[in-house]
Amino acid sequence: MPDTSAPTQRVPADPPAAAVRTRPAVRSDARRAVAVLALPIVVLLVATGCGGSSKPAVCGKRDAVKTSVDNLTKLNPVTDGLGAVQTQLSAVQQSVKDLASAAGDQYKPQVTALQTSLKTLQSQITALGSNPSVSALTAVAPAAQQVATDFKALTDAIGSACN
Repeated sequence: MPDTSAPTQRVPADPPAAAVRTRPAVRSDARRAVAVLALPIVVLLVATGCGGSSKPAVCGKRDAVKTSVDNLTKLNPVTDGLGAVQTQLSAVQQSVKDLASAAGDQYKPQVTALQTSLKTLQSQITALGSNPSVSALTAVAPAAQQVATDFKALTDAIGSACN
């Protein structure tokens, strides 16, 4: 008679070979599906700068300088008066100062050149006084042209960061 006092243990049989092969394939397919679903999200995040679509602060400050320069060039010293020109020139200088703060050292040579040419223009306009001489008037045009040149150099340097 067989001994029935000890319980018999069943040893599970090895899974069929086909089951062993499908399990990694299922995991691989799941990983592939997750990667396919995640890829557009990753691309979108990289394209927008990790979730932010805003441009650097220097771009807005550059636009403010452009607006103030445009407002300055629209003035007519004869009809608007030198006071209006000086007021708008001060606005340009302030917007350049704000741009310099936002830009830091990255665009320092271009900002410094623009600030220098603005100071020169300010001096030329101040020299006009209430009774401008011909020589004082002729000195304003080259100073204004230098401001335009320096402003273009600055906007060209910043351009790639803001486009």
